[in-house]
Amino acid sequence: MRSLSLLERYSTIAALGLILTACTPDEKPKVDPTPTADSTAADLSNPPVGVYDNSIFSIPSPIQLGSIIANNGASYDNEMLNKANKADMYATTASQALNLGIYGADLGYTTLYDHQQESLRYMRASRKLADVLGISEAFDDATISQIERNLDNKDSLLYLISNSYRKADDFLQIRERKHIGALIIVGGWIESIYFAANIGKMNQTTEITNLIGMQKHTLETILDKMLIKYLDEPGVKDLYTDLESIRESFEEINIEYTYSTPVHDKENKTTEITSTTTIDISDEVFKEIGVKIELLRKKIIL
Repeated sequence: MRSLSLLERYSTIAALGLILTACTPDEKPKVDPTPTADSTAADLSNPPVGVYDNSIFSIPSPIQLGSIIANNGASYDNEMLNKANKADMYATTASQALNLGIYGADLGYTTLYDHQQESLRYMRASRKLADVLGISEAFDDATISQIERNLDNKDSLLYLISNSYRKADDFLQIRERKHIGALIIVGGWIESIYFAANIGKMNQTTEITNLIGMQKHTLETILDKMLIKYLDEPGVKDLYTDLESIRESFEEINIEYTYSTPVHDKENKTTEITSTTTIDISDEVFKEIGVKIELLRKKIIL
């Protein structure tokens, strides 16, 4: 039995949080243009809540997940990434959208580990797919130039990456192409879970195990609140079926939430959350999920 406290926050530079989490068209993201490393902390058991196609959902972003992986002490490994030069290989709308999400996670990963030149390559790969999908406004020349000027500023890079994906999502929602936005989100989630499972093969820490375990609820959200709406769109039904198989493994995980009254400090104006989430996941299920995620990812990236 592994226990995860809601107080277990990770000191990260994920100040912008939702790299791929959607806003409604009339809810433009409000972000400080000069974010700082201490702006926020990634909380695995309290993922941000958003709205997508009029449904409330809670999906941790690739940057949020990636920051937990980075803070877990895992070394940088570019072999885990999808190759940036494969962008031209994706011929269908579904594969282009999914891999745009995957590249988004790769972007976050390379940036979190300060590999600036690789970040730039993945930004350019993302732009290629965005152009094909008709959302080039999100990755225009001005954005690329800003990224090139800020390669040594991690916080600014994360802001620019997050803002680009937000703009892409805004564009898709306004133009009733919401299924493409959903596929981008799912692609980023798949890549992030692949990272965690792959790192867990070498060092299955409590944090990594809990990260995987908490995705049980995330996958339910993806299937039951997002993809279910778009089964008639090309490529979505096949993806839904593949994820249903992965859900069967997640069903073996038991998650229990224990509420405890928060402790308020009026003098210092702080609130301490004392509730806990307990995750029970066997090593066998952890490995099984990792294998299934890897097989699905291979199918997507070709």
